[in-house]
Amino acid sequence: MNKIKLAMPRGRIVGEFVLIVLGVLSALMVDTWIEARNDDKLRQEYLTRLIDDLETDGRNLDYRVSFFSDVRSFGLNTLDRIQSDEPVEQEDVLAAYYAAEIYAFASFDSTYVDLHSTGNIRLLRDIDLRLALATYNHRTVLVKRLRSEEYREIVRGIIPWHIQQAIREHCPTTVSNDAVPTGFPPCTIPSFSTADAHRIFDKLREHPRIDEILRYRVSEVDVQVFLYGSHKDNSQAVLELLNLNQEETQ
Repeated sequence: MNKIKLAMPRGRIVGEFVLIVLGVLSALMVDTWIEARNDDKLRQEYLTRLIDDLETDGRNLDYRVSFFSDVRSFGLNTLDRIQSDEPVEQEDVLAAYYAAEIYAFASFDSTYVDLHSTGNIRLLRDIDLRLALATYNHRTVLVKRLRSEEYREIVRGIIPWHIQQAIREHCPTTVSNDAVPTGFPPCTIPSFSTADAHRIFDKLREHPRIDEILRYRVSEVDVQVFLYGSHKDNSQAVLELLNLNQEETQ
């Protein structure tokens, strides 16, 4: 008799079980909704950061196309002066010095590295976008390389140290950590005579392989201009995908 009194009605047991299941499912649905909302927010943040990185890369690539186009012109001018017997001036020595200038490129890839290191690359559901980002960052490694150091060593070894110091002081050019390049502004070096310019070019002409080395320098700079320009096109294509993804997730 007591057992019958203690027993809970089956309908009540089923009802409480259903309530418990519904409570668990509701909690899971809420958790899933919150997680999806957080993922959407994080995805937007990553897309915004990637867009900022690619826009910065695009500007930096434009700077380098302009910079190395000038370097190529200085190299061709120097090659012409070396091969001719025409008088040289201070500006010709500056051109020979500028033809050896470098301006390294470093991609803004911290967001892309973060996506991979944290596993958050999963948030980018567009496979085409993932592939485009991977390809772009792989090609960035290739455009960083400019190996023609031999001409730089020769010209820096021939131009007297005090003249090189004067060039850096009175004719500052772009360096790799410049946010905006200064380029090659017109300038005049005091206490630098035409006789100094002739002595420098006489030594350049005496080098047995200067024509070959400078031609190689010019050709490699030419390739570098092409690579930077091509990489700028790649950055624009990735930017279009990023903007499209951002619009679709808003």
